[in-house]
Amino acid sequence: MRVLVLHNRYQTPGGEDVVVAAEVALLRAGGHEVTLIEVDNAGIAGPAAKARAALGTPYRPSRRIWARHLVERTGAQIVHIHNFFPLLSPSVIDGAREAGAAVVQTLHNYRAICANGVLMRDGAVCERCVGRVGWPALRHRCYRDSVVGSAAVVAMQQLIRRRRIWDQPGTRLIALTEFARTKLIEGGLPRERLVIKPNFVESVAPAAVPITRDGILFVGRLVREKGVDTLLDAARLLPHHRFTVIGGTADGRWRAAAPANVTFTGALPAEVARDRIARAALLAIPSLLYEGFPMTLLEAFARATPVVASRIGSLAELVEDGVTGRLFPPGDPAALARTIEEMLADSAPAAQMGEAARCRANERYDPSTNAAMLEAIYADALAEAAQR
Repeated sequence: MRVLVLHNRYQTPGGEDVVVAAEVALLRAGGHEVTLIEVDNAGIAGPAAKARAALGTPYRPSRRIWARHLVERTGAQIVHIHNFFPLLSPSVIDGAREAGAAVVQTLHNYRAICANGVLMRDGAVCERCVGRVGWPALRHRCYRDSVVGSAAVVAMQQLIRRRRIWDQPGTRLIALTEFARTKLIEGGLPRERLVIKPNFVESVAPAAVPITRDGILFVGRLVREKGVDTLLDAARLLPHHRFTVIGGTADGRWRAAAPANVTFTGALPAEVARDRIARAALLAIPSLLYEGFPMTLLEAFARATPVVASRIGSLAELVEDGVTGRLFPPGDPAALARTIEEMLADSAPAAQMGEAARCRANERYDPSTNAAMLEAIYADALAEAAQR
């Protein structure tokens, strides 16, 4: 198939960018002709640029024409959109359809039903805008504490619903988990268009898995919603265990709050971080929010590293308690500390969970299975588009 992939990169690189690159490589390895076009938010700096971005967020007619010409030039049968916010806008979907292409969009977050994309406000899960007009998002300035920015996102959401942009033949929306699909349907997205395709990870041979492991590892952005406070409080209760925190910039707040048994490495190259995951006794994901599909979780699974995660959202679906890892109540450092103690008290059960996680990764989240799922979604969208 000939596929045109469109992606709007955020100012801070993240998991979405990694997934896009991996999926493009996967498609090309499968013999498909893929054109990747990315735009970058790095240029949105200063009041004037931010104002222009906000005005164009709901719909950019120029991008409609741009997308149509891209499809015509590349001969793309499928336009796969990963993120159109804010520089591409929903207009690229109309442009793709006008040129005769089927449209697939991966919903990596909850931006379609929540202005900030994570269904969280003031450190707690918030679903006040789910299934209704996002007036609460305006009142609470949910997008970057900006009334203008929040209004732009809400206007985009309402335009998509009012014009039924996603509810057209030849359209498929990809949710990463069953939890996410259910939440998006509750938010008003068309049930019949939503399909599930998880992220994937390269398999790791058992011989490459270290025998000796040590310490508890956290990999992610150093922000409150990722549960960093919960992790540090749990570390304080476990002074005899070593904790390592990888990611972002370890600013003064986190360092000042950390006990002596916590080490901050800052951001590390991907390969180095993967090696640290492979050598950790367990990976902690103490999130307070509804995660999408953390690639760190898959990297841990592939390397037979058991995961201890918050029992919240998709994490409770992805980690089978007592089988591929353990779950604990979000925001409860004492429960996290108890769970870690139980997992590390006897290495045999932890090793069994790690091996079960590796098998799960090879069975459900391997590249070949994922490629087949994506090809089936494309074929389904193409068949329906042909009947338009």
